This record gives sequence, C-alpha cells and structure tokens, in this order.
Amino acid sequence: MEYLLFIAPLLIITAIMVVDMSWNNILAPARNAMVFAERHQDYGAFVLRRDYVRNLILAFFGSVLFFGLAIGLPKIIAAMGGEEEVVEAKKIVDVNLDLFEEEKKEEPPPPPVEPPPPVKIESVQFTQLEAVDEPVEEPPPTQETLTETNAGTITQEGEKIDEPPPPVEEAEPQVFTIVEEMPSFPGGEAELFKYLGRTVKYPPMAQDAGITGVVYLTFVVDEHGKVKDPKVLRGIGGGCDEEAIRVVKAMPAWEPGKQRGKPVRVQYNLPIRFTLK
Repeated sequence: MEYLLFIAPLLIITAIMVVDMSWNNILAPARNAMVFAERHQDYGAFVLRRDYVRNLILAFFGSVLFFGLAIGLPKIIAAMGGEEEVVEAKKIVDVNLDLFEEEKKEEPPPPPVEPPPPVKIESVQFTQLEAVDEPVEEPPPTQETLTETNAGTITQEGEKIDEPPPPVEEAEPQVFTIVEEMPSFPGGEAELFKYLGRTVKYPPMAQDAGITGVVYLTFVVDEHGKVKDPKVLRGIGGGCDEEAIRVVKAMPAWEPGKQRGKPVRVQYNLPIRFTLK
C-alpha cells in the first residue's frame, strides 16, 4: 500500500507531461523551438527540456522495477527454498471462573426491631352518673381536675402533653431613613441619571396637555439591594406618575445601605423630572 502511494504521484505527473503538448506546457516542442530559435541547441537548457520527458519515463520505470524487485525478491527466495511459514497453534484453555469466586458468606438476619412502648397520657376516669339506690364509692372528678388532664374510661398515671405554644410572628426588619452607608445605584449617580434618561418615556397624554414638572417618589432598598414599595409623594398627573413608578420598578439591584457594616433596609427618595423639549 505504501509502495502505491509513493509511485502514484510520479505516474500522474508523467502522464500529464506526456499527454499535454499545448502551449502552456514548457516542454512542448513548438514552444522550445520558438524560444531557442537562432540559439545553440546542442547543449544546455534546450537539450534538458527536449530530453526531460524521456529521462522522466526511464527514471519512473527504473524506480518501479527497483521497488518491485525489493519487495518481491524475499518472496521469490522463500518460494525457491521451499520454506513454509510456521504458524503457531494457539491452545485455548477453558478457565472455570467459579473457582476464583470467593465463597459467599451468609449474613446473619438483622435483629428484630421492637416498637417503642405507647406513650401513656394522664387521664382521670369519668364516671357516668346514674340514678341508683346504692351509694357511689368514688365521686366523679370535678371540673378543675378535668381542666388539668383528659377524661378517659380509667384512671391512670402518664405524661402530660401540653399544648404547643402559639407561633411567634416575626417582626419586619426596621426601615432606616439615614444610615452610615446610603444605598447607591450601580455605577453611582451618573449611571442613575443615564438610566433615567434612556428609560423614561414621556406619556402621550402629558405631551398633548403640555404637562411638565417633577415627580417625587419614595421606595425602599432592602438588605439585598432590591427596590420595593415605590410610592408617589407628589405627582404631576397626565400619566407621569405611573411612568415614574414603572421606571423605578424596572431598576436593577442597588448596592444596599449598611449600618455598622451590616446591610439594612433604607428608605430612599428620588425626584424624576419630566420636561418637554
């Protein structure tokens, strides 16, 4: 296979040069005659171009013959000498894998699980009152006793189960108005003004009515930097108040305010100006 890969390019090149005798072929006789007209043609480049194809063919077939002998000579010698190829017989041995498996040890069964004893609830026998002539040996329990324990068919000692305490309502975190580190928009006030400039859309109703002014808003920046509960402190109408609320709700997360190094909730006031240009 490697031999064929080596001679294939030579065979293709030789075939192209022999078959192609057009003007574009530098070895064409007509082109050589015109180029070397009135020049020495007994030696030099003319002779090299004229005899190039013949020399290439001789070199190609010589190479083919040489490589053919180099490859086929060992086989010819082996055939003449009568040497036979020795084929090693491979012996197939059956291996019983069961012999290599470890003996499976039977694991002892798990000990039986004993159920825990039932919890005895303290109770007092409740005796139903019946009209009989004989005196009652044991009086029925009083109302005070029944409030401390449960009523049952028999009187027994047990564990008193107290009612769980009512759930404790968690108090909402304190909202600060002034802290050591006030919350800030990502990038500072300059980025805040850029955000408002590209996000606020002037309501068409306010444009038609020529409404301008400042909408004052207040909202809370929580300990995670999220903006919550935006409200209008003073509006101008015409849809500007609603637009201001929308812009605030769409804000990205802020840097939360901090009090003594701990993030806290801070109330923040923001004016948004609506101006017709």
